[in-house]
Amino acid sequence: MDIRESLQTLTALAQGVNPVTGESFPEDSHYHHPQIIRALFVAIQALEGRKEPRPRLTEEQKREANRQKGLPANAGFPWEEEQRQAVGEAYRSGADLADLAKQFERTHGAIRSELKKQGLIEE
Repeated sequence: MDIRESLQTLTALAQGVNPVTGESFPEDSHYHHPQIIRALFVAIQALEGRKEPRPRLTEEQKREANRQKGLPANAGFPWEEEQRQAVGEAYRSGADLADLAKQFERTHGAIRSELKKQGLIEE
């Protein structure tokens, strides 16, 4: 049961309705007692203030989300050793930062940072 379903159940109870059957509770039911109704509404308000946890995205979903935000696909992803070697070799072969950013689908800052780590550039 998620937060949305919990809210629906609590709302039904606070309104004096059995959430399973949809039938109204009898007038002498404890769900018609003011203290119970107030407690249910407090719980509803508390849950409404909470956000549903975001589902974990796959790597491909994260890349697609990056593209939709106008970012390179690999923005925010850790570098794999193979990529590190390839970006260093490409830079030593004369590729500029813009070309490397496009080729590796990284931000200019990520390319610059990796090249600094490799000691290939200073600032």
